Amino acid sequence: NEEVLEAARFFLRYVGYTLGEKGRWKNQPVFYGKRSEGEVTYEIMGLVRHSMKEVADGVAQLVKMKEELGEKIEYVIALPPVQERHLIDYMTADDYKLYKDLRENAFAVWICNPQEKSVWCPQGALKDKRFAEYYKVRFGSDLMGMLANMPYRGGKRDDRRHLMEGLME
Repeated sequence: NEEVLEAARFFLRYVGYTLGEKGRWKNQPVFYGKRSEGEVTYEIMGLVRHSMKEVADGVAQLVKMKEELGEKIEYVIALPPVQERHLIDYMTADDYKLYKDLRENAFAVWICNPQEKSVWCPQGALKDKRFAEYYKVRFGSDLMGMLANMPYRGGKRDDRRHLMEGLME
């Protein structure tokens, strides 16, 4: 989705990153940016996926990039706007597999809205804390885990679900 790619690039420039050309990497990102602050240099690279169904493939590709380039670089999957309920359901399916994969690898997910030129990050916390100042919605780094474990979510917490139902009567 070209619009999502442009929204991600716009956001990187807005935060203060310089967009880079594709490097001589075996596994190519769709976007790459770099920003220096004093002695510290931040690098970020990412992929664009068209839907939640493509995120698992994106995680696999980011894992290859991370194996090649290491932990110093930040890794992101950018998505178009999706309903939060679908995002949560997809991330928590199969005993939270996708959520766990993203979290274990320290990958971030960006929801990019090209019309609003805005980005929010429902999963992951980047090392460059400057990003948090520019997200449209500011949660912690673990919104997915927080939402997925709310009392009304799933059958694992029947006692809490019954309590919530009782309060809603």
